[in-house]
Amino acid sequence: MIMESIPIRIRKETKELLTKFRTHPRETYDEVITRLMESQVDELMISEDTLLAIEEGLSDIRNKKTRELNEFCDSHRI
Repeated sequence: MIMESIPIRIRKETKELLTKFRTHPRETYDEVITRLMESQVDELMISEDTLLAIEEGLSDIRNKKTRELNEFCDSHRI
């Protein structure tokens, strides 16, 4: 499959860094950039469970279902 390409301008230092990120010598810069972007997106993704826990916490704050830190520590003998 022929890939359409366009020229981009990057600093020499950036090109050298991209070269260091190659997993093999024939990996294209496009593949390197795509792999790096995809890895960042995966790391930034938040699971559905985490989103629900955040929403629950925000709801507790809105409904004043919170305790002072000192009170929490005292009740847990911390």
